[in-house]
Amino acid sequence: MNKTSVMVEFTLTGDQFNPDLITEKLEIKPNEIYYKGDQVKHRKAVRKETCWSINTGYQESLDVNIQLRDVLEKIWPKKNDLRELQVENNLEIKFCIVIKIEENQTPAIYLDSDIIAFAHEIKAEFDFDLYIYS
Repeated sequence: MNKTSVMVEFTLTGDQFNPDLITEKLEIKPNEIYYKGDQVKHRKAVRKETCWSINTGYQESLDVNIQLRDVLEKIWPKKNDLRELQVENNLEIKFCIVIKIEENQTPAIYLDSDIIAFAHEIKAEFDFDLYIYS
């Protein structure tokens, strides 16, 4: 039997910037980097922006905050650096929460006030994607 799983991805996107500078400043190794104009895997489309991102990978979970806090633990101390990078490079910051629902096991989906306050400080958005399989 498949279990419900959650992945949280934290992305910095912009028109054109050097992702290596993000890695150097944040001292965090990204899970993925791509550049504006790169071919999208398995598609005939090209990337419309440059991206630096970290993620948790899919993990069996019934509470999105477990994975969200894993990501926050890495970036919370870098709040000031994130704000500087955002301004210097005209970046968009986003938390993408992807949920694969199996066997009608819906996870808890809520954001604690400290998470909302942090996201507000770094001007981040939240994106929730739900995939219901069974």
